[in-house]
Amino acid sequence: MESLESLFRSFETGIRSAKALKPKAYLKSIGLEYSDLRIGFNSGQFHHRKTLKSKKRFEELGVITKSDAGVRDDSLTAYTVFGRYGLIFPLLDRENEIVNYFALRFDLDSPKEEYLNQKGIYPAYPHPLTRKLYLAPTVIDCASLMQSRILDQREAVIALHDGELLDEHIEIIKSLNELESIVIFKR
Repeated sequence: MESLESLFRSFETGIRSAKALKPKAYLKSIGLEYSDLRIGFNSGQFHHRKTLKSKKRFEELGVITKSDAGVRDDSLTAYTVFGRYGLIFPLLDRENEIVNYFALRFDLDSPKEEYLNQKGIYPAYPHPLTRKLYLAPTVIDCASLMQSRILDQREAVIALHDGELLDEHIEIIKSLNELESIVIFKR
């Protein structure tokens, strides 16, 4: 059964592909390294040559939606793909399951950031013994801070959702019983 986790593994394979020159170059230009972080690449073709059952599951997950775009054969269905030709970052729930994606579509006139839904935390829920929590305005800012390796053992960083503090973030903060300080990064 298709899941956001199994689909993300295919995106991770995609970023490692020899053909993924543009995504790798873009990551380098923003100072991120896919070998240090969980980052994938969605070429937009993951649903090609899949069964109708798989495509239906992808629709249920919200990663494809039927489109009225023209197709070369009337027996085919056109789809709009979430995060097409974009870098994909996974958002996790409390059980460390992928429940959402953040996509950075870098190959447009102006890069576009989008979320699949409103669930999950990037990069993950902080350890319960976290003493200092950093709140980054975006997934990219959060990834940059994580990759810098400046966080100490009892420090954690999470990304806000489009700069917004959601109920899920507040629940996390309330659950951190050892928390001594919160640092909020502004853009």
